[in-house]
Amino acid sequence: MEDEVLVQAGDFKLEKLIITSPTTEEFADITEFMIEINLYEDLFSPCMTGNVVLADATNLISNLPILGNEYITIKLRTPTLEDNPDNVIEKTFQIYAIYDRVLNDDRSQFYNISFMSIEGYEQQTTTIRKSYNDTTDAVAKSIYEEFLEVDRPLVILDAPHTRKVKYVSNHWSPFKNMNYLSKKAKGASLLGSDYLFFESNKAFYFASIESLIYAQRRDAVFDEYVLERDGAKMPRRISDVGFVGNRMPDEITRIENLKMLTTIDVMDGNNKGAFSSSVDGYDLYTKKIIHKNFDFTKDMNKFYKTGPTNILPSNIKRNPLAKKDFYSFNTGLFNDYGLTDEEDLPDGSTSNYTADRILFRQSYLNSFDNNKFLMTVPGRTDIQVGNLISLLHPSPEPPSDDLTTVLDPLLSGLYIISAIHHKITSDRHVMETELIKNGLSSSPENAALEGEE
Repeated sequence: MEDEVLVQAGDFKLEKLIITSPTTEEFADITEFMIEINLYEDLFSPCMTGNVVLADATNLISNLPILGNEYITIKLRTPTLEDNPDNVIEKTFQIYAIYDRVLNDDRSQFYNISFMSIEGYEQQTTTIRKSYNDTTDAVAKSIYEEFLEVDRPLVILDAPHTRKVKYVSNHWSPFKNMNYLSKKAKGASLLGSDYLFFESNKAFYFASIESLIYAQRRDAVFDEYVLERDGAKMPRRISDVGFVGNRMPDEITRIENLKMLTTIDVMDGNNKGAFSSSVDGYDLYTKKIIHKNFDFTKDMNKFYKTGPTNILPSNIKRNPLAKKDFYSFNTGLFNDYGLTDEEDLPDGSTSNYTADRILFRQSYLNSFDNNKFLMTVPGRTDIQVGNLISLLHPSPEPPSDDLTTVLDPLLSGLYIISAIHHKITSDRHVMETELIKNGLSSSPENAALEGEE
């Protein structure tokens, strides 16, 4: 905001930290007791979780009391950012456990309060006994609004979906239903089937990673993060993409630590079918055998990725028969017509893409295992998991004659944020972010040649 100043990278304003009793509705401001807050958001987790470490010198835990069933409300904002939902982290969580309670010598006590989203807490004891017959986006929206929604919207991408489902939720939890739907979904225009149900610090999403990448590559990515070495200064936002995030001082987008967690593992990739795989199936309705192959280096060109070019070298050894799965179709109470070539099948039936959905989903999700980073940067509250960022990674070779930094063509590029750990202490907000990508700006072979020029 105009009258605020960001003194150093990682500054924050903890505008609300309140515990509320669910029975008496009494509340206590625990801002002064806070030692550390940890918040976790992840593409592969259906809801946010976290914990707060408190130093309690007033015996609040017994006087309120804090029994493990209270609510905790957190509002966090980076100074200079406008106070609106896009720029703050604000949510009420459900406390579910208290750990590591220790009485100190000076008559104060320390304890760790664990919490999660109310939606995640409530769904554990909620069972759904209903039948559904509609498109996957319509069913997901119906389940969310009836059984999960508290105060956040559900964002569904690439809608309306083209895949219909007909099934009975036999005492399934809401999250189990969402997980089932994510494996069946097919969007309006994109080919992939990598749908996930997850929560960021802004909203709940029923979206594929491919749709997240497509939307941001089409419009604008969040921001550009830079790994500067030996005190060298590099300009920001020099990549040929648009940026939608707030323009922050350079210190905010300076990478403090960057660790590569995974690269291409040929043995592991072949074992789990990441490079090539196949599905065989038997349709109990038509008595037909189905066989489908997927080849990463050929078929991944059909999908939107973090870069236009496949991340694997074209000559990598692979065999679709090395990873084969078998599925039976039309075995349930409600026929979905499996994979048949019968005429006059119901609109949106699975006849044309049941096996494809299986191969597309596992292959696309596996594609992110080939380049995964753990990046530590100063915290900010306008970011969320699922954001696409540009990363500038310098090459380890000496600078060029004009002293400009040479970028590594393989490691630089667009990455999607798959997980964020917000760590807030008394003096700083830091983020440990997991970055993944499944595409390059040019082929691995050409990128290597570019680096030698």
